[in-house]
Amino acid sequence: MSRRYRQPYRMPSGRHGARRLGGLEPWETAAYFHGLHMRYRRRWWLRQAWRVVRWWLRFCWTRRRPLAPLYLALVLQVLGLVLASAAGGVRTTVVLAALCAAWLGWRLHGRVPVRGARPLMWTRRATPDRNRLLYAWGVYAAATAWLVTAAAIGGGPPMPGFLVLAVLAGGVPWWWHHRIRQAPALGDWAAIWRERVAADSAALPGSQLTEYAPMKAGWSATIELPPGKSTTSTAVAATERIASAYGKPVTSVVIEPTASGDASRARLMVLTTNPLQGVHPWPGPQLLDATTGTAPVGVYPDAEQAAYRFWQPGSGAVHGLVAGTTGAGKSQFVGMLLAYERHSGRLIVSWVCDPQHGQSLPDWMDHVDFAARSAEEGVQMLHMARAVMYARNRYLADVEWTDEQGRRRKGRASFEPTPEMPLLSVTVEEAHAVFVYDEAVKLAEEIGKMGRKCGVSLRLITQVPLLSQLGNSMTLRDAVAGGNVIVLRTANRLSGQVAFNGTLPVDPAQLPRRFPDGSSTSGLGFMIGATDRQAPMRGFFDVDPFGWATAGETNTLDPYSSRAAELAARKAGTGYRNRPEPVSCPAGTEEAAEVASTADAPWRDAYPTAREAILGYLQGRRRATTGVIARDLDVPLPTVSKTLGRLAAAGLVSPVRRGVWAVAGDDRDVEASA
Repeated sequence: MSRRYRQPYRMPSGRHGARRLGGLEPWETAAYFHGLHMRYRRRWWLRQAWRVVRWWLRFCWTRRRPLAPLYLALVLQVLGLVLASAAGGVRTTVVLAALCAAWLGWRLHGRVPVRGARPLMWTRRATPDRNRLLYAWGVYAAATAWLVTAAAIGGGPPMPGFLVLAVLAGGVPWWWHHRIRQAPALGDWAAIWRERVAADSAALPGSQLTEYAPMKAGWSATIELPPGKSTTSTAVAATERIASAYGKPVTSVVIEPTASGDASRARLMVLTTNPLQGVHPWPGPQLLDATTGTAPVGVYPDAEQAAYRFWQPGSGAVHGLVAGTTGAGKSQFVGMLLAYERHSGRLIVSWVCDPQHGQSLPDWMDHVDFAARSAEEGVQMLHMARAVMYARNRYLADVEWTDEQGRRRKGRASFEPTPEMPLLSVTVEEAHAVFVYDEAVKLAEEIGKMGRKCGVSLRLITQVPLLSQLGNSMTLRDAVAGGNVIVLRTANRLSGQVAFNGTLPVDPAQLPRRFPDGSSTSGLGFMIGATDRQAPMRGFFDVDPFGWATAGETNTLDPYSSRAAELAARKAGTGYRNRPEPVSCPAGTEEAAEVASTADAPWRDAYPTAREAILGYLQGRRRATTGVIARDLDVPLPTVSKTLGRLAAAGLVSPVRRGVWAVAGDDRDVEASA
């Protein structure tokens, strides 16, 4: 009898107990308790039987994966007996096999709907590796063959014997993969943490490690911090001390926030072998996701991919900042981004400025839509980009479109690239050489603040992301640092902290120049983009950059934006370097852009710019009003006003009275011709 029922029974108390046992003789009371005892004894056997059954049910459920071959054999045996006794069992088996093959093919190779997508979109499932596919289809073929044979000759002997042998032979790979692995013993990692990290006056006093998990390159755990005393940022700041406690390089210890965002927890990774030491070849530009605007550009220590965001759906273009010292891999990284843009399916157009006459990106200078080979040409390129930005602002403010509910609307507040109007990506190499010009700084600030909504992104490449290297413009640095930030190995200890606003656990200046085996650490750094992690990453290596630069065709701007860029280049006295042939605007859009309205003006044959045309017009007349000049030259009135103001500042014209202008030094009093 169980210990539970060996305790002495108590007389029922209270009103109901007195009513039930009141007035009984002692021997009657003993008989009552004897009957109660016998009933409990019978129930005890029932309970024991139910416990055994429940234990087996729980065991079969919790071990359902390791026992799957046995369950499959049982189901096949029952189906074989049923199909053998049924009329037309072979035909039924063939039909069931075809249906199961279709389901298995869809399960392994089919597509699944994307939740929340409008219209409904489908994406391919993650296909298992080749060995798992062969095993799955091999098991299916063997099960189908056994069922067909059992339906034809019967499910009795010797078919069960063949089934047992097949299960024993085919189940070995399954059982090995789903074997019960021993939980890792409490090793030195926990003892070191208690003694060197969690002790008083240590890096994180009162903390502890939980959820230990081995990794291919080391191990990971969750840091439980004392609530109210330490936070995730405290753990991140202690990365260097924790690396010292485990005797590891600072790049082999990664501490970052958990997926839940709990401020009293942090994720710890300690790498015994650095997976970033090997070179990771770039798979190619086909990895660009046109629905999200992201593309993988590198890998983290746990093999997760680091993603770069070219545009944000429902928002617009995303700016970027790439920093790193000489030999850190900036040019290689930028070349990979340009390859993504060239092979984006006409979704992104690349403009590049290389003040070193194209030496930083030699493979790309002749294979982008526009290339500037000096700092002066870079300023002109920014002028053209701003002209494209304002032209698109005017166009998108008045464009009519139909929303998802079928309503006609006017004007768009965001930008998503299409082949009809692609995103314009402006890359400025050696940005410090361009932003010595105050004009370039002002132009870049305008693009950084207003280019997002009309699809003009700005990407700056510099060795040190300090204000002195970006024209002393906090506005410009904040604009580009709000998007993609990639900081490779630097020579300045302030660079990484400035670019990431002090959130980096490791200063990029502490990244080694070479790995222990002597290989270069080119491409190693930190990144904030589509995946915001404080772990080091290493960019992919493009094996054949010239091949990607010359393959396919160069993406070009839409005719409307191209026309605005061409006219801005003419005003600056330059040409559209990689686009010598002019492109006309589509019908009906000349009135939308200020520069487009002056495209076919009569003075174009005699004067290359509106400035020279206005000055020549005044030299041929004594005086003229602003409106008359705009009418005769067919130039927009705002353009005439701005140009006259610049000419007056240069001392070439002078205002006679409000709205009336004359050439400087002309005192003749003759009425202006109408």
